[in-house]
Amino acid sequence: MMAKRQNGKGTLRKRKDGRWEGRFNAGVDDNGKKKVKYVLAKTRSECAVRLKNAIEEYEKEQEIIDRCDFLDDPNPTLKQWSQVWLTSYCKGIIRDATYENYRFFFDKYINPNMGDIHLKSISTVNCQQFLMKMYTTGRIISTKRGKAGTGLSLKTVKNFKIALHACLQKAVNEGLIEKNPVSGVILPKEPKKEMQTLKADELGAFLAETKKEGLYEFYFLELTTGLRLGEILALEWSDLDENQKVIRVNKSARRVKGGMEVNPPKTQASIRTITISDECLRLLIALRNRQPVGTKLMFPSPVTGSYYDPKAVTKKLHKLQERAGIPQIRFHDLRHSFATLSIEQGMDIKTISHMLGHTDAGFTMNTYMHVTDTMQQKVADTMGDLLKEKEKSPKKKVVKIGA
Repeated sequence: MMAKRQNGKGTLRKRKDGRWEGRFNAGVDDNGKKKVKYVLAKTRSECAVRLKNAIEEYEKEQEIIDRCDFLDDPNPTLKQWSQVWLTSYCKGIIRDATYENYRFFFDKYINPNMGDIHLKSISTVNCQQFLMKMYTTGRIISTKRGKAGTGLSLKTVKNFKIALHACLQKAVNEGLIEKNPVSGVILPKEPKKEMQTLKADELGAFLAETKKEGLYEFYFLELTTGLRLGEILALEWSDLDENQKVIRVNKSARRVKGGMEVNPPKTQASIRTITISDECLRLLIALRNRQPVGTKLMFPSPVTGSYYDPKAVTKKLHKLQERAGIPQIRFHDLRHSFATLSIEQGMDIKTISHMLGHTDAGFTMNTYMHVTDTMQQKVADTMGDLLKEKEKSPKKKVVKIGA
């Protein structure tokens, strides 16, 4: 049967074997020769539908290539796309440290496992299996945290998921795939760890050791404000307002490849002004007077005079705790200590949330629910005792005054 044109796009013909064939031109190859694509079906109507779908898919692919001129293939592999994503959508746009983390995740873990899969072939099952493999046997080198072949921490696996989701979501936005396969991934729930904090009766011994090391002002400020480590390391004397007795928190320092980096906080809520106590102000002014004139940083490194290395702070903290005879906790747990002790002293959640730089008070409430539950119990017991006492007390006699 002679070929017939299908709505001006492609042709349909019946083959000698009885099947129907649909053909259409698909551009030219590198040598300038026309490329032809075809579909097969048992009936003419079925072939017409397949031909129409194939032409639409081809036109969609061409639109992608024309719009995304950085792509040679409308259906690149994950490795190919991740390189485009990292270079065009991440570098110079997101934080340098975040970009380096993403690049490391793809180079060392994601692409070695999934990089050869074409984007349109990546399923939720692919992503689920990869992430669970990382959780159970993903460690590639032996460290203090575990041997090679054992599982990575749930936090690390969640970071892989975040990076992979962001990469594939951009592919969705560019029309390369219809939906993000990572959205359906389910990871194990992290077991809730008991919060580690300094108890009120441990503060004295700890602060006594900080005085011996010349770090009393640093830890006094931390325990009365709950600043993040990066925030307190980035403080400059210009951030202190003596008249208002406040400190402006508007930047954070962190260690990156090649040195220290200072950036604005990640969230708007983290940019805040916090009030300090009279004693804290007195200590800070005395500290500034002891420092060389022109010192910019509030707490510079005693070695370099520049930003204090967070690892050096943590190492020193553990030594102080050991000498004080108190449990070893992270620096971030001092932030928890501030919040817990503040709640126990009756400070309201909204104020604590602001000082901590949380986005909303609900997050603060959920984080420190164990403390608020204890305080609620105290309130309930107090009210119960009050009512019980009133019930036991004799009723006042009503005195009638004669006319």
